[in-house]
Amino acid sequence: MSLYQVHANRLINEGNLDASLSYFKKLDSVGKLHHDPFSQFVAKLSIGEIHYRKKDYAESKIAFEAAQPFIKEFPEGVDRILSASEYSFFYYLNGKFEIYIKELEENNVKLDNLLKSSKLEATERNYILLSKATVDVFLARGYLMNEAFDKAESVLADARRILDEHFPDKGFLTDIQQELVQGELYFFKKDFKTAIPYFQKIVNLEDANFKEFQYMAKVFLAISYYQLKDYDQSLKFAEDAVRQKIQVADYIDFEMEALRYAYLSSKELGDMDKAQQYSAIFLEQDEALNDTKRSNFVNSIINNLEVGKLKDDLQEKTKVNSNLRYVLLGLALLIIFLTVYVIYQRRTHRENKKRIEEYMKKLEQEKTEPRKEILLEDKPAKSTKSTESSEPADSSEPAEPMEPDEESIRLLEKLRLFEEGELFTDPKMSFSYLASHLETNTITLSKLINTYKEMNFNDYINGLRIRYIIEKIKNEPKFEQYKISYLAEVSGFSSHSIFSKAFKKSTGFTPSQFLDYLKEDR
Repeated sequence: MSLYQVHANRLINEGNLDASLSYFKKLDSVGKLHHDPFSQFVAKLSIGEIHYRKKDYAESKIAFEAAQPFIKEFPEGVDRILSASEYSFFYYLNGKFEIYIKELEENNVKLDNLLKSSKLEATERNYILLSKATVDVFLARGYLMNEAFDKAESVLADARRILDEHFPDKGFLTDIQQELVQGELYFFKKDFKTAIPYFQKIVNLEDANFKEFQYMAKVFLAISYYQLKDYDQSLKFAEDAVRQKIQVADYIDFEMEALRYAYLSSKELGDMDKAQQYSAIFLEQDEALNDTKRSNFVNSIINNLEVGKLKDDLQEKTKVNSNLRYVLLGLALLIIFLTVYVIYQRRTHRENKKRIEEYMKKLEQEKTEPRKEILLEDKPAKSTKSTESSEPADSSEPAEPMEPDEESIRLLEKLRLFEEGELFTDPKMSFSYLASHLETNTITLSKLINTYKEMNFNDYINGLRIRYIIEKIKNEPKFEQYKISYLAEVSGFSSHSIFSKAFKKSTGFTPSQFLDYLKEDR
């Protein structure tokens, strides 16, 4: 490990992400200078994680993708397998758990095959064993996020066996990670009493190198104690986490969860001053995140320089050469262009009209036909116990929507009421805000929308807003006269451009095309 990497990791632990980023960029430059693919891979992967911690998701993606090509430059064997496993963390961070699991399962098989060799020296065998234990722990987290608890328990037991048999002295990073994920296993199975000792063990560590794991354990303890109605302990650990505030590279937003449970515990204890304080910070953080991370592709500047040059050239030629032949040729080309343009416009208009008519028919059918998602009154709920103990579906078979448990039924009903209201038109509506409104957390809400709505949160909210404004325009003719920027504002979008993009994505046509169609139809 280079000095750049040592200093950079120390700075991450101290929360100085900008300085750490600078060191990893230097490591990348040195690696490039000396043709060292390993240093470049480590640097780019670390830069991706730091940008993710800073919530610069676009920059994070660029850095991760830049790291991938270096994997092929490593020799066949454990180093290439480990590098591929580390890169797959990118899929975990972005919620692509199926891909993450598949990659790690394949890498685990490769490590097993390496261990079958009889020619391995003791040191090399131990290195492969420790690598396998590490991949097992990574894989367990993927299984947990996919609620495949039996598989997570199996690979965690395998990791623990390797560590106990071959590395009994403890203190390895993998050993600490295994303890934390073991606690997460019981946490996600809602066995909070069993989970607490594992998290507490992490919190009690005296090694300063494990601050990030301690921070995560404190957040899990705050949530666990809250679920057990021990609000004093919940508030204690939530406030510790809020004060410590480490920006973690993880699919779970630990910073927001710490604030959420500091607020909830304060509220339960009747300390309304604290509750108001933490609520205000939570909402401020949530609003700032949504304001700064919105995707806006309209800011790219179109360079018209070449168009201007062409226009000047044509004018100059007209002044210099007034030959009738060129004028007639120009007119002929113009007539051909206009003819083609008119034909194209008519064909496009017919196609747009057809698409809009099909879309409107689809909307009418959805009003009269049963809803596609699970009908709550017709589907019996599975017990929590049976849900957790059931075997995960074979990944080779087509996925079918799972039957909802009691908690899912409750949340789906609340989601239905939310869809029938107009709260989604609030421009400040966010993922965290909706989770709080439904009295759940972002992880549960994300899985609910992905499973039963078959889309992500942004598409879900935008779809509701688009349907809302279409109904307004269709049923209230005065809306046809309003500017598109006003329609965007009424339906909850922050700008004309974002509204138009979402409208096109949801319907297949633009707001202007839809308004023209309605005017023509009337």
